[in-house]
Amino acid sequence: MQMMRGLLLFFVFITVAVSAQEPIQYTEAQIAVQDKYVEAKKYMLIGRFEKAQEILTELYKEDRKNAAVSMELSKVYSYLEDPYNEHKYAQKANENEPNNEYVLANYADICINQEKYDEAIPILKSLVSKQPRNEEYTDKLATAHLQTNNAEAAISAYNKIEELIGVKENISRRKYEIYEILGRDKEAIKELIKVSEAYPFNTRYLHNIASYYNKQGKNEEAQKVYNKILSIDINDAEANRAITLAKTGGGDDNTYLRSLTPIIEDKSVPADRKILELIPFIDRLNKKYDQELADALLMLSDRIATIHSTEAKAHALKGDILMSTNNPKGAAKAYEKTVALNDNIFSVWQGLLEAYSEAGDKAKLKSTATNVLDLFPNKPSAYEYYGKAYTLSNEVDEAIDLLSEGLMVSGKNVTSKSNIYAELGRAYLMKKDIEEANRNISKSLQLSDNKNGLALEILGDINYNEGKIDKAVENWKKAQKLGVRSNSLQKKIDTKRI
Repeated sequence: MQMMRGLLLFFVFITVAVSAQEPIQYTEAQIAVQDKYVEAKKYMLIGRFEKAQEILTELYKEDRKNAAVSMELSKVYSYLEDPYNEHKYAQKANENEPNNEYVLANYADICINQEKYDEAIPILKSLVSKQPRNEEYTDKLATAHLQTNNAEAAISAYNKIEELIGVKENISRRKYEIYEILGRDKEAIKELIKVSEAYPFNTRYLHNIASYYNKQGKNEEAQKVYNKILSIDINDAEANRAITLAKTGGGDDNTYLRSLTPIIEDKSVPADRKILELIPFIDRLNKKYDQELADALLMLSDRIATIHSTEAKAHALKGDILMSTNNPKGAAKAYEKTVALNDNIFSVWQGLLEAYSEAGDKAKLKSTATNVLDLFPNKPSAYEYYGKAYTLSNEVDEAIDLLSEGLMVSGKNVTSKSNIYAELGRAYLMKKDIEEANRNISKSLQLSDNKNGLALEILGDINYNEGKIDKAVENWKKAQKLGVRSNSLQKKIDTKRI
């Protein structure tokens, strides 16, 4: 018991400087604080978080500068699903121990999880300065910069750590992704080449280069890379297929996709590699629908999902393609399999909610939206979908309450705020409060510089309810041009009615 007390006191009294020479003498008051702290930890271990919160709050009131107590309170509020207080006490701990790495890391993670990226950046910079070789800290800093639309700062962060630890796959991959998004093709391919040169006998990196050249239409450059792959592994199925296709004249997208069948059927080829081959064609299908292309993608994605049935990403791919081919019911089944295998990916839950919405399955949309909010209480988008689900189920007051809470959770995330205001517009439209509906849609469009397709579709719905049919169709078409793809929107445009 004495050893346990000594260890716990190290955490309770973070600010105490420990001498290696002289034993520390604790006062009775300090030991009393320690006992309460141990009791709170005990309640946390057995899941009685309300009781732990009560004890820790009492300790906090006695000493508001105790960083360890603030940290534990933050954890307790995380378990209690109270993001406001989780953040508040992590912030208090940081104020009292601004140089403590553990405190900083916890505070930064909470800020990132709650999408408070501007607040996370200075904390992460401090962590990186303390641990400049720590890839995790640098990666989080770069991610925060990207979320605030500062790609140059993200690249700079990766460059600094690369100077210290050398070329690493994760760093080069992230830099490549940034350059590709920015359209800086020469710098993007340099990153792929750099990591391949660092690991010259790993054909996976060479395949990345060849795929990029193909995407850029630089087929001759891609063929050179495939030949290099065959010099390392003469049995490489994908490289052999690419060389053969080039010799026989290639063909259109559909011919190319169907030529992938041997690779798709090869169980030794990882699912990731197969999925990467299909992604550019899914993008093309989303931009311009082509039935032959859709059929080829459906066939291949179905085989990938069958062969790699225990991998969530395989079913997610199938769900994405089914949504792109206007089959939301089929997509929902694929996404259901995905979350059954891995329920930690928020974007998959978003896809499932969209599928239920498009399929008109209000019951599943409502129950799933409730589960998603429980799983991701710090994700503003979770509130957005919850609000939509309850609005469509005609439980509008509940929808408005949670959407309003979502605005607070959103912090400085402009995109999330814009979407939530749009859903508030939908909710007030359901209540026949046209004035309030228009007010929220105006806020949504103002935040998005009039580029929120969701808000424009709902504005069209409002126009329709006001009897402004031509204006409604105009806004529905604007929403479609901004990327809103759904059968329901197309039907509204075609029939000029809801």
